[in-house]
Amino acid sequence: MNWLSEFYRYVPAIVAGFAGSLLIWSAPSNRKIHFTLTATALGLICMEWEYWVAMGFPVSEVPFFLVSIFLTIIALFMGALGCFCLGICGLLLFTYVNVRYGAPFLLDYILPVFYALLIGLCRKRLKFWRPGILEVGYLEAIWLLCLNSVVIWRTIILGKWWWILGHAR
Repeated sequence: MNWLSEFYRYVPAIVAGFAGSLLIWSAPSNRKIHFTLTATALGLICMEWEYWVAMGFPVSEVPFFLVSIFLTIIALFMGALGCFCLGICGLLLFTYVNVRYGAPFLLDYILPVFYALLIGLCRKRLKFWRPGILEVGYLEAIWLLCLNSVVIWRTIILGKWWWILGHAR
């Protein structure tokens, strides 16, 4: 494998990370939740692109992708409460999948951040917070730190770092 084909594996994650971050950063304060939701949808699209680059067209992933996009659209119409529920579901799903199977793709580390940010923004809008540990951002940050620690350990145990680095076994 030459360096260009190895770099191509990372393009979907780079696009999702930078474009999603730019979307969230550039959003007006009254539209942060909507732009963050759009960043998660972009991340889902890039996740399918990343699978395609790494393994060929992921036919088995199409139903998951369609349901995820459909739920994202429903959450958009439900407002802050729908986006909060989607954020919880997305973070729980990535927690389960990443801990169960390891996280061999870069978007497995990027998308949970978008979902956690969505939860934090919705908690602030819905006033689901209290001073201390329940302050907006603390629970989400703790969840991400614990999740990534376990996922990195699990990926090492399963020997899947070779997959992230683009090396065939």
